[in-house]
Formats: sequence, structure tokens, C-alpha cells
Amino acid sequence: MHRRDFNRLFGGVFGGLGGASMRGTHLCSGLLAGAAVASKTATANTEPFPKSALVYDNGDPVTVDSLVPGSSCVFSYPFVTTPCFVLRLKSSAQKTEQWSGGVGDDQSVVAFSAICSHKMSHPAKPISHINFREDAVTFYDKEGKKQEREQMISCCSERSVYDPTQGAAVLSGPAPVPLAAIALDVTDTGQLMAVGSSGIDQYERFLEKFGFRLAMEYGVTDVRARVGEQTVATIAQRFSSQQIRC
Repeated sequence: MHRRDFNRLFGGVFGGLGGASMRGTHLCSGLLAGAAVASKTATANTEPFPKSALVYDNGDPVTVDSLVPGSSCVFSYPFVTTPCFVLRLKSSAQKTEQWSGGVGDDQSVVAFSAICSHKMSHPAKPISHINFREDAVTFYDKEGKKQEREQMISCCSERSVYDPTQGAAVLSGPAPVPLAAIALDVTDTGQLMAVGSSGIDQYERFLEKFGFRLAMEYGVTDVRARVGEQTVATIAQRFSSQQIRC
């Protein structure tokens, strides 16, 4: 790696953190609303996506019934270094023209990329500035009206708020587009499978900016390696040592 690349990527350690396992537990919880202007460097991913079964840290399958409403897990998809949220909401997430909606009998289980579409804040091992909030989040909507809503994904870096019940639509803040949606399937045994990603993704831009730190954090040599047949879901509070809430 050239020295200039090293310096550029290592700078992402500190710049990225500002934007940033209880083994065997089953406490883990549980689109595109078009924007007028999207980031010029965020593009739709056209490569085939892997099918990857979600498992807990001890290898047990992540099923709809094992997810507790109102909490969240972090798992990697479609790359081994790109974090995502899987949530079980307390209400259903209905299908829209742009988004496939939730899975499970009550359509309450959803998954999204955990990379904010503004400055790519994301859950890192030391700290996370973007989190799913079961409790009420206060924010100002696009019309400047004060709102207070539960079950939001809140990014405290620049106060962007996403609604996971509506395909991670942007409700507040500078985020230009919704979070990329991770498509889920449910097997005959009830296990969740990540099978695709839709919407404007941040993957290549993210890997370019934070690649050096991600390689160290995840202990890999290829940050662009696709996930395998399984991907581990970790309780969000356990994945990041510190969670910033606003």
C-alpha cells in the first residue's frame, strides 16, 4: 500500500468513528423513497448478491420467533465488512411500490444497510453514532415541525432520522436517500436469509474510504470479500462498545 493511501485510509479511522457478544443469546431483535438529488458517488450495486443465512454468535439460526420486538442486531452483508441492521419491529412494515416490506407472519422483521447515506456513519466496534431506537426519538421533519416517534433509526452524526417501517425513508436531517434495503427470505425452518440489496448503496464509497481500518477491525485482508453461506448477527449493544444517542 502506498504511503499516501495509508495516510488517506488511516485518516478514516478518526473521521469515521465520529460517524460511527453475549454468546448464544436470543435477545436480539427484532425503498426507496426517492430523493431529488442523490450522492453522485453512491451508485446502485449491479453485482450478484450472495445468499447468506443469519446465525447467532453460537451458530444457532436467527429465526423470526427468536427475535424480540424492539431490539436490533448487526450483521455483515453483502461484504464481510459492510454492517447491516436486522430489526423486529413492534408493528408491521407494509410493502410499498419501492420496497418489499417486512417478513414473518406479521411482516415485522426488516433489514437495512447500517451505512448512513449522508457521511457514511456506521456501527464500528469501538463506537456507533447510528442506531435503531425502540424508545422515542425527537426530531424536526422536512417542514420544520417537531416530531417524536418510536422505532426509528437515528444517526447522531448529523441528526438524520430514518423510518424502518417505511423502507428507511428519510424523515429528518441531511441524508439524501433512504438506507439501502436488505432483502430477506424465510426458510421452511424459519431461519432468516439475506438475499439481496436494493436502493442507492454506499458500499464502494464506504470501502474506499474506510478500507484500512475495516481490514484491521474485522481481521481480513480483502475488505471486498463477499459474505459466505452464513453471516453472524450480534446484538447491537454488544457489537459496538459505545452507542451514541441523541
